[in-house]
Amino acid sequence: MKELQDIIRLVRERPGPLALATLVRVEGSSYRKPGARLLVNRDGPIRGSLSGGCLEGDIHARALEALQEGQPRLMRYDLRGDADLVWGSGSGCEGQLEILIEPLTAFPEWMGWVEAAWASRTALSMDLDLSPKQLGQRQRSSGRPLGSAFQETFAPPTALWILGASDDSRPLVRMAKELGWFVGLLDHRPAFARPARFPEADVMRAGHPAQVLPDLPLDARSAVVLMTHNYGKDLEALRLLLPSSAGYLGLMGSRARSAKLLSELAEEGIQADARLHTPVGLDLGGSEPETIALAVLAEVQGFLHGKSPKSLRATPVALTSR
Repeated sequence: MKELQDIIRLVRERPGPLALATLVRVEGSSYRKPGARLLVNRDGPIRGSLSGGCLEGDIHARALEALQEGQPRLMRYDLRGDADLVWGSGSGCEGQLEILIEPLTAFPEWMGWVEAAWASRTALSMDLDLSPKQLGQRQRSSGRPLGSAFQETFAPPTALWILGASDDSRPLVRMAKELGWFVGLLDHRPAFARPARFPEADVMRAGHPAQVLPDLPLDARSAVVLMTHNYGKDLEALRLLLPSSAGYLGLMGSRARSAKLLSELAEEGIQADARLHTPVGLDLGGSEPETIALAVLAEVQGFLHGKSPKSLRATPVALTSR
């Protein structure tokens, strides 16, 4: 997500010539999955990666050729076994990769489609034609599989809404933006809900929960984290948020405080146990605001992607294929 966001921004801002390389097919295993991108200019890579470093030099050379010819080209790389050593690093990808290289003479129309979809928080599916006659042509997907096309869906960025603009929210905002998430910050205290305090935030709103929460555009890719440190405001907010469409709800605070909140909600007929993550975050160790922010973001990331976080060494090996 962040990689493509940065690439689109750079294509808008930087003068050409530029070329975009996209990993479109993999047989076997690969360092990156299909959809990974690399933006280059005449001097070399600008943003993104397609391998563990073994292919980028050759891709840059092929990109220069594509720029000179003004035509896209489809490259195939075999990194299986000893062939991997040919590319200089022995990265052990153990796969065959197909990479589309496109010269960019203007801001591509399809990037505008993606931006518009993200702005409206809708998913966009797109077909990228890989046939020789239509190489590099894109169209909105009809949903039907096309043998010569690379099909890709661009989901809107995760939206993180933080209730509470105290200092301990700062690393949560910064780190979420590093992930490419949309970040909104809400606080009932106008003196705290000021853009100057959180320049990275996309939206700042001051007001009590009943004033600001009903209008939030919450959806399945939205997460709300309550860290107001105010029992009454948390209770007011939960009454509004528990029936909402937010994909994730987290509450910061001690177990005793959370249990009291849940008990009071239950007395009102509101069952929140299965819906609310409290204490918020994964058990990663550490008690500083930065480590807490890491734990919170890790839990949100895993939950919204249907994952039960665990060490990668404990997960089965998955091979990416066509």
